[in-house]
Amino acid sequence: MINEWPILYKNILKVKNPLCPVAVCTMWTERETVARILKNTDYCVIGNLYGQAGISAMIRNVFANPVISKIILWGADLSGSGQSLVSFMQKGVDNHWTILDDEKQGHIEKEIDKDSLNLFRKKVEIINLRGKSPADLLEILNKLNKKALPFTKAKMFSSVTPTPFTFPSEQSGFRVSAKTVAQTWLKVLNNITRYGRCKTTRYTSTNELKEILNLTAVITDENIDNIYFPPYLPFTKEDLEKYYPQVLTNKPMPGIAYTYGQRLRDNRGVDQIQKIIDLIKTRPFSKKMAAFTADVSFDWSHVNDGDTPCLTQVLGSIQDGKFYFTCHFRSQDMVHGWPRNAFSLRKLQKLICEQANINTGPLTMITHSAHIYSDDYALVDRLLKDNYIKELGYNPVAHFEYDPRGNIVVEVDGKEIVARLFAPNGGLLLKEWRGGKAYEVYCQITDWDYLVLPSHLVYLGTELQRAEFAIEQKREYHQDPAAGEQLTRMKCASENSPPSLKLRRASK
Repeated sequence: MINEWPILYKNILKVKNPLCPVAVCTMWTERETVARILKNTDYCVIGNLYGQAGISAMIRNVFANPVISKIILWGADLSGSGQSLVSFMQKGVDNHWTILDDEKQGHIEKEIDKDSLNLFRKKVEIINLRGKSPADLLEILNKLNKKALPFTKAKMFSSVTPTPFTFPSEQSGFRVSAKTVAQTWLKVLNNITRYGRCKTTRYTSTNELKEILNLTAVITDENIDNIYFPPYLPFTKEDLEKYYPQVLTNKPMPGIAYTYGQRLRDNRGVDQIQKIIDLIKTRPFSKKMAAFTADVSFDWSHVNDGDTPCLTQVLGSIQDGKFYFTCHFRSQDMVHGWPRNAFSLRKLQKLICEQANINTGPLTMITHSAHIYSDDYALVDRLLKDNYIKELGYNPVAHFEYDPRGNIVVEVDGKEIVARLFAPNGGLLLKEWRGGKAYEVYCQITDWDYLVLPSHLVYLGTELQRAEFAIEQKREYHQDPAAGEQLTRMKCASENSPPSLKLRRASK
């Protein structure tokens, strides 16, 4: 067992002597830094504890090598993971394996039984040196007994079954964009799958959904007369054609109390869509192009019957000779409802533009509760696995996006880095920044939100760093070198292999 230890994070942990009973948990402090401090003393292993979830991995590794009986907790506790470990050792877990008295409400994996958890808490000592100096760490470690017998027989626990997991996020105000409804939809699903918070609902077999709040989805170029309709969409074109009248007309639908079309086109006798068309013709600069679906007396009297409209309002604005259409939803099933809604509202946008004789701009859909029902989790996982990367449009020789806020050109002028922002599509020079260091120039750009795409910002960071390196080494700098040059500098193993990757050319 010792020869195969550690069983988790084998390539990450810094193992020195597996027979030593003392381990060091550094939380967010670099392992290499601690290893240098302790280079002249004996220890079993040094490892990080970045988050509460790592406590389970720690317990598994200790039971696989139960000679470990002391864990020194030292370093920067940036996420509260160290405090969670202390709380676990002091209080244990509740019936849901949630750590008691833990502010972060960390969980221990349920595959680790409670008898083993209690044995760990009883036999393993946590030496809390958070906030202490490196000298204190070294002094305490040198005083500890470096020999001990295992506190139990080595033990393995069953593997963890993956469950829905939520990454930390801003929780409100997400944004995705793509040219077509289908491509935007995949980005929507990806965001909810990763960042959605689990919530109770009455509409699934498990009474659960995943939800993000205030999702803005922008469809820029869908041609509603020739829609992009890939086979992974969860309905047919025929289904879509049958759905359009529910949004475009005030025609009653059998078995349906009302439709969006009825609320928009015959709301107490007012055709709000026609009013918007008329307003575009007479006052295209107006900010009153709005239509609402609410019938507050009816809707609130049926609020517990599921009859409150999900689409709450649509808004229009004219900019640069184009009609921009924004649609607000209080709630949407993003798997089955969102793509139907998006196609139909794009159709409504086109109808308005044709009758008002105005060009079509982007369609924006803002959803307060954007959710995926638990019954669709498996479906969404398959959809993303099979289609997400493919639909991004990247390939081995072209991996870039265009930033709508402009292009950055990086140059070196003597001992200064110069970054210039040009309008998209080879437009005018908009702004120039200078500095002696990459970080100095980068902060001037990011502090004022001049760029929007994360991919562009990452690319820019690499180029600024290359420019700084060129100045320091007194070398010539050229922005965005060929992939072959990059691979050569990275000492690709096979000199004769053709380049398989190309730099992200975000600003080109």
